[in-house]
Amino acid sequence: MGKKSRRNNKNNGGPLRQKGLAAVSTRTAAAPANIFKTILHLMNDRGIETLLKIESKYRHLDTFSDDPEKDAYILYAFGHAKYHCSEEETRLNRVIHYYERAKERMEDSNADDQPEAQMKLKSEIGMHLALLYSDDRDMEKAISSYRWLLVNCNRHNIEAVCVNLLSRNFNQFKKFEYTIEVLEGSMDMMETFNEKIQAEISLIYAYIGCGEFLKAKAAHKKHPRSFDIYQWVFQAGTIAEGLCNYEAAIVHFRKVLAELLMQENDDSLNGTRVSCSVGLAHNLMRYSADNEAEAFAIFQEELDRCVDPLDREMILFDMGTEYRKINKWDQSIETLHQLCLSSTRPDGAMVSQGNGAIAQTYLEQYCTDTTLDIDQRTQILCCAKRYSFRVHIVSTETHLTQAQLSYFNGDKHEAYRHLKLYLDARLAECKLSCYSCKQRVRHGSVPFSCASCLVASYCGRKHQKLTWKNERICHKVLCPLFGYWRMAKKKQKKRQKHKGLTNEDRCEYERVFETFFESICPHVKTCVPSYYDGLTFVD
Repeated sequence: MGKKSRRNNKNNGGPLRQKGLAAVSTRTAAAPANIFKTILHLMNDRGIETLLKIESKYRHLDTFSDDPEKDAYILYAFGHAKYHCSEEETRLNRVIHYYERAKERMEDSNADDQPEAQMKLKSEIGMHLALLYSDDRDMEKAISSYRWLLVNCNRHNIEAVCVNLLSRNFNQFKKFEYTIEVLEGSMDMMETFNEKIQAEISLIYAYIGCGEFLKAKAAHKKHPRSFDIYQWVFQAGTIAEGLCNYEAAIVHFRKVLAELLMQENDDSLNGTRVSCSVGLAHNLMRYSADNEAEAFAIFQEELDRCVDPLDREMILFDMGTEYRKINKWDQSIETLHQLCLSSTRPDGAMVSQGNGAIAQTYLEQYCTDTTLDIDQRTQILCCAKRYSFRVHIVSTETHLTQAQLSYFNGDKHEAYRHLKLYLDARLAECKLSCYSCKQRVRHGSVPFSCASCLVASYCGRKHQKLTWKNERICHKVLCPLFGYWRMAKKKQKKRQKHKGLTNEDRCEYERVFETFFESICPHVKTCVPSYYDGLTFVD
């Protein structure tokens, strides 16, 4: 009995076994009482390898002391060490795990007066989390981490290099508004010349991405000599294009493209060259139809030169779109087919856009080409409908395309539903930006509106002329529809007590919608007088 008892008691009658941190401390170099001092010393001396050894022994612990700030620093140090160690699949996940735990421990400290060291640690934890999440393409978590950073820290505690990295990531994933928020309040933090240049470039790109072309123009003029010449001229061309100044955009793009083509061996400039070539071709087409041959020659030269599959997809999509605008249906469909077949991601956004563009090309041919017989029209309409089913990205223009396809296929109920969704979206969008150039409406930047419909906003008379009758469904066609729908929505708000539409309202909007569909497709017109002729838009 005694022998059995001694066999089960592995301590052999010695002191009781300790659990948790106390047990680990007897087998590691750093004792729990001085682990904070040890790690502090290793961080100052950049002893990453020693930190990794300590991390492997202490990673199972939730806390290290009764001081949340010390625990947060230890966890931050472990995350720092794992981030700088050799590559491995789970490395970033463990780094994020340590930073999140450090963030939790910092939140456990409820002191009202936070010392400078604590604020600095919070800023480092928050910024590293925001950067890691943005690198990992989890932009929602990146944004929430940045929000936590702003709430808990002072901007002067954030490093300028981290601000530039985060803003560049936000731009990459088209979170331009967050780039503007990050940089507008942090420009005074930029101390070195390179930091200022990076911040200025990122901020101007964010303004352009948000449609703030006037702000981008002002910021671009403010520091013209501080930019790299390629970046500066390319941005000048992009801003001019955004403001519909196509002639100036062509001059800028030609200048930078000539310089870039002389440096074909520099692969780092390939992305800028592709964007510049596409921008030049676009502006040539918009400026004059006489530039068609030169524009498509530029597209083809860049396509033959391009090696990046993503750039190739962009070029093919732009070529197909431009072919459609000049009624070259076969070339448009063939080019967009190449995009869908050569895409590296069959379920990606670009393929969805390509299928949508093919559907729109077939639809434009169905409505515009009067030489087709009824069998050819039927076949083209079937093709348009088939490709529209492959579009999984819903947009304002998607609703208009679906409305037309439904109407021409005899499903008027679905056509009216999509047209109402399109009109609701356009009425909301027109309040936010110029109808032609997409300049954001803010502080009087887009001061004019269409006198007829009172919906479309414009920067000026020149921009109004650009979209009055340049396409099949232009503002000349949409203007009466916008005006009617604005008044219908206004009338509906006054009748909020009555649910649903009256029979009179329903018959009225059906007549208006019917007239609209007949006006955009010549071969479905009837002899009925246009309902638009009797409409007035007076408040």
